[in-house]
Amino acid sequence: MSSKTCSMMLLGAALFTPPASGETPAIWHNKIPSVMSEPAVDIDKDPKLLHRYADNAGTKIHYVTIGSDKQPLIVFVHGFPDFWYSWRNQIQAFSKDYQVVALDLRGYDLSDRPEGIENYKTPVLLGDIHAVIDAESQGRKVILVGHDWGAALSWLFTGQNPDLVQRLVILSVPHPGAITKELLPWNHQIAQAGASAYATRFFAKGKGDHLTAEDLAYWIVNPQIKSRYIEAFNRSSIPSMMSYYKANYTFSQFALNLFDPTMRKIYDAAIKCPVLHVHGIEETHALLSTLDLEKSWMENPDHLTIKIVPGVGHFIQAEVPDYLNRTISSWLKDSGN
Repeated sequence: MSSKTCSMMLLGAALFTPPASGETPAIWHNKIPSVMSEPAVDIDKDPKLLHRYADNAGTKIHYVTIGSDKQPLIVFVHGFPDFWYSWRNQIQAFSKDYQVVALDLRGYDLSDRPEGIENYKTPVLLGDIHAVIDAESQGRKVILVGHDWGAALSWLFTGQNPDLVQRLVILSVPHPGAITKELLPWNHQIAQAGASAYATRFFAKGKGDHLTAEDLAYWIVNPQIKSRYIEAFNRSSIPSMMSYYKANYTFSQFALNLFDPTMRKIYDAAIKCPVLHVHGIEETHALLSTLDLEKSWMENPDHLTIKIVPGVGHFIQAEVPDYLNRTISSWLKDSGN
């Protein structure tokens, strides 16, 4: 059994560390971002923006797309708590030179919301990304961009599909295996356990299932944008959002994964394409030391580029969208796209 796989059990135990007294269960990303330079882009008014659906075994996954299908394809995958509109500034910036796709993860906004925790396990979620790419790729490889849950899934999807992904851009979340590896006793298990323990707030007395749309939109500053988020979250399924954690972050599930060859294959797969990881210095749910551990999953460690952004926290695409767009564009140009 590999050290990567063994560390998964330690993560399961860490996630059941009781939250410190005085913490507010509804607040999991520490604080409202201190920097919010984003404009209030109303991308929906662009007549070229198309709403479409992909099918994954009967589950409909909503996505938007804009730009010519003769251009390179770039696919954006949001995290929690968010939806496709998270990428509004990136959609606007990249549609000039790319076909842009931004999807709603299952349970969110206009995507289907199947009941049952089994419908939110990692292989199923990876299938949703695959379905959207299949619907739009026309044989093209993709540039995959992910944030939060979307970042974790994008890491794993890229490892499983080296023939589909030519470049990977990650925001805020290290490779899931790097976080579990950090929990090994000879690394920084106590510090990372504290950083990861926010998830226990969702499980404690079912608190996560009773969050409201307003709770989920706590981090949005602009009133116009916040209203849009509350509207989307009211369409979404909060129990579905919690199922991502229940299906993949409970101790019992991590224990089962130790003996599941499918999950071991997903977590241990090497990343064969160039990767850009943009990480806010104020991101507290993953230690900075996990970023260096990511090299263990790179087939060529020299193909990993890490950008640490001062003064920025978890929601990079909302806090510093212009910086992020320039950084991604420059990196893609330098790496051959």
